[in-house]
Amino acid sequence: MPAAYKKNQKELLAKVKEQYEGPPLKGPLRVEMELYGEGRADIDNVVGAFFDTVNNVLWDDDRISIIPELSVRWTKCKKDQSVWHVRIIEIGEEQEQLPF
Repeated sequence: MPAAYKKNQKELLAKVKEQYEGPPLKGPLRVEMELYGEGRADIDNVVGAFFDTVNNVLWDDDRISIIPELSVRWTKCKKDQSVWHVRIIEIGEEQEQLPF
């Protein structure tokens, strides 16, 4: 991977570890992402890079059996206003499944 990618990955991982100190979640999980930024990347690459970076930190692995539900919304904004909001919801038997 390019040096810039590795640097971004390291910075992202540090930010995630500042906010989450628990053990990796086992799943199944629903991940909801609200991303605000310049919009210069493919959304699947952004999500994939995030998922790969937080494997074994937020969850055991990003396999579909662990994360069967994903919602992503991108909103364009200036670089200095960029922010990501990520919610991780454990899916329980009593929880209503999404209708799709």
